[in-house]
This record gives sequence, C-alpha cells and structure tokens, in this order.
Amino acid sequence: MKKIIIFYCILFSLTVFHSCLGRYINKNMKKGDEIVHRIEEYKTAHDSLPDKLLDVVQSEYVGEVLFCYEKESDSGYMVWFGTTLGEGMYYYSDSKQWENKLRSMK
Repeated sequence: MKKIIIFYCILFSLTVFHSCLGRYINKNMKKGDEIVHRIEEYKTAHDSLPDKLLDVVQSEYVGEVLFCYEKESDSGYMVWFGTTLGEGMYYYSDSKQWENKLRSMK
C-alpha cells in the first residue's frame, strides 16, 4: 500500500512539473518571437544582421529568462533560451521555427 501511495505521489509531481514546464516554454517562445521580430526589423533596416542581441533589445533578460543570440552567417542566426539543465529551445532562422534540439544551421 505504501508503494502505491509513493507511486501516485511521484506520478502527480511529474504531471505538475510537465504542465508547468510546458507553460514556461510557450510563454518564453512568445517572448522569443518578439526578439526574432526585432532582429528581422533590424535586418531590413540595416541590410545586415545585428552583431549582438543588445543591438535590438535593451537587455538580454526578459523577466528572469536569459535569451541568447548567435549570428551564424550574413543571413543566418539562432536565438535560444534554457528550459531545464542542459536543455533549451532554439529558434533557427533557416527553418523559421523553434526546435528543442541544438543543431547546425543548414
């Protein structure tokens, strides 16, 4: 009986964690979309990508979340934020999508 209670407590905890993580990711992807939009506006206005994220935003932190930017080439870039230890969500300009895996640009 004690093992069943422990099992359900663990299951409940994992469900709550997964739900909270999903909301965290979705909320920050929307914030990241705003950053991507500013990068694209900069690209249109200057005919080049910004060298650093601070060229388009006042702070790399949006709330308590650190957003990172890397210029891969004259036309390619990546924006990302951390989700859990060693994991993150990555926006790739070549696919114009958020992905949960780090990869090289096409």
